[in-house]
Amino acid sequence: MGRAPLRPVSTGLAIGPQAPQELLHRALDRAVPKLAGQPVSAALCLFSPTLAQIASEAIRQVMRQLACLRLLVATVPGVITEEGYAIGENACAVLLLAPPFGLSPVTAQVQGQTILSMARLEQCHGAWLQRAPRMGFLGGRGTRFWQNAQPLPGPCEALVEGAASPQAAYSPGIRPLHAPLAVSLQEGNLLLRLERYSALPLLAQNLPFSIREEGRLPLERLLVGELRPGQSSAVPPQWINIRATDLNRSGLWLERSLAADARAFFALRDPQVAERDTRIALGAAQAGQAAPAFAWVFSSVGRDGAFFSGSDRDHALWQEFFPGVPCIGAYGLAELAPIQDENRILRYSKAFYLFSAQTEHR
Repeated sequence: MGRAPLRPVSTGLAIGPQAPQELLHRALDRAVPKLAGQPVSAALCLFSPTLAQIASEAIRQVMRQLACLRLLVATVPGVITEEGYAIGENACAVLLLAPPFGLSPVTAQVQGQTILSMARLEQCHGAWLQRAPRMGFLGGRGTRFWQNAQPLPGPCEALVEGAASPQAAYSPGIRPLHAPLAVSLQEGNLLLRLERYSALPLLAQNLPFSIREEGRLPLERLLVGELRPGQSSAVPPQWINIRATDLNRSGLWLERSLAADARAFFALRDPQVAERDTRIALGAAQAGQAAPAFAWVFSSVGRDGAFFSGSDRDHALWQEFFPGVPCIGAYGLAELAPIQDENRILRYSKAFYLFSAQTEHR
């Protein structure tokens, strides 16, 4: 029997109480042998948590060790590979690419290519957000980036070389509780009525029975979906957090006010719906192409094991649908996705991007 072809992608994951540099070397010790001597064209290193202290000299040492001139580094709330995941604890995930794959700088001439994009929320301004299709995540103020061994003041971005356009699979995981209704009364961030219905009673009446039995509003799982006039059904709503209730006025305090001409509805972040959405999305991706060479995975921090009352079911489903396929990703505060010819900022979702070599599609 012939030997299986070498895969030009490998990952490594290290979790533990060690310093970031030690975790990096442990992750590389797992990733490098999988390439079986193939040259490393580019590498991505993700460290958790966001306050990890990364020394530039450690990055330079890795570049020398790998003989690699293209290395991207980020600190994130949590990391993901096909082997496992970690959020809120010391961990390092690495992705190594060999030819034909690589990572190249983003230039002004980029046309239509999907850009791997990592940024902090405050860096996600309009001009940057709308430039070319973007896939990636947004982090908080503690998130930091390096290109090679140089700290980046702005967003971190790259193009994936040698790959066909990625196949995307999105899992919203949010359950609408009623049909959209026109916004009829709000005072600043206080939502008082949707059409003729007072906001707080409307929410309470539409909660699933299992939630009503708990005797409290799980505000951490409840959202308002905002739809603008003429918005396509294929475009996800803007999700707005509910901050507090106003019992005296039967209203709800939101993180921001709704557009005056918007329609809105209440929704619930539901683990069962999330698992169903992921199963459907990955099933469609599996049916749509041969096994990918590798994948990026971007997840809301709200889609971790605690959300699923145990372990991250999205991750388990990746292992079920694409066993052994390398993936790397991050838990963040929001996800970037190109949907309907526009870059969208998603929340509480899981986004999978599956890459195959260009020659497989010629």
